[in-house]
Amino acid sequence: MPSPEPPFPCLPGQRGLATHAQLQEAGWSTAQIRHRRSTTWQTAYPRVVAPHRGPLDENTLLAAAALWAGERAVLTGRMALRQWGLRVPGIERAFFLVPESARARRHGDLEVVRTSRPVPAAKRLGVVALTSPCRSVAEAAARERVSGEDLEGLSIAVLQRGLATPHELDLELWHRPQAEVAAARRGLDAFRDGAWSRPEAALRQVWDSRPDLPALQTNVGLVHVPTGHFLGCPDGFVEALGLVLQVHSRQFHQGIDDRGGDRWATTVEKDGAMVGVGLRVLGVTPWTLYRRPGSFMGRVEDLVRLGPPAPKPEVRVVPPR
Repeated sequence: MPSPEPPFPCLPGQRGLATHAQLQEAGWSTAQIRHRRSTTWQTAYPRVVAPHRGPLDENTLLAAAALWAGERAVLTGRMALRQWGLRVPGIERAFFLVPESARARRHGDLEVVRTSRPVPAAKRLGVVALTSPCRSVAEAAARERVSGEDLEGLSIAVLQRGLATPHELDLELWHRPQAEVAAARRGLDAFRDGAWSRPEAALRQVWDSRPDLPALQTNVGLVHVPTGHFLGCPDGFVEALGLVLQVHSRQFHQGIDDRGGDRWATTVEKDGAMVGVGLRVLGVTPWTLYRRPGSFMGRVEDLVRLGPPAPKPEVRVVPPR
């Protein structure tokens, strides 16, 4: 008569999963594990099982990947940045870093990579350990097929979200050949110049290509002097022209914000408030800045020829709120 099966182990942070080694520690025999795998269990990744055959959600699959990679493995690259809460473009492979004494291996869309540098876990989500956002950006630049524009945007996003300081990202990027991380460094430089997003960095780059234009300030606050009303933080402000520049991106200006408000309606209302105090507002899309900057600059030149509005708008520049 076959021996009774022990309970499936319930291990903290593993989302109902277990490895073969953990099952054997809990009293399961190799034959029992083999039988259950062929009947009622499923294998998420080699030697990592779930005690059912229902669907596994993204977080459970990531926990399974971490269990397969091993207890010393730390998730890095774009997949780690997604876990830090960033919007990340399409991911083909998840990368885990391990010390040199561990084994490098690959399975499907997972890869375990050895590194001579220490691999501290900056954050843990159950059994999933994450490298720091700075390390994750640098590893994405070195190991993944990421466009220069996306790397630039990821660098800015990490800094804008307060996940790292410019100094921390700068130090991390110096650990890599500079050719590998050039795009990430462009994002760092753009953030230091005042850009809060990749489109704003493109705006700064396009504007700076024309030294004959008046000075552009990015991400400053504007206050209406007579009323003391805070008008907002435009993407760009050209005081000499009374001109506000707004980069209107579908990604950030559509949908519902954290307070339940309509993002596009809020954008239109803020632009209207600036027009209402005599400012000129020029909107541009990221696509135009990336693909047709000459078209945008043509509109700017038209406004330069008009000169500043009269009377001059009574606004004051203040630090952003």
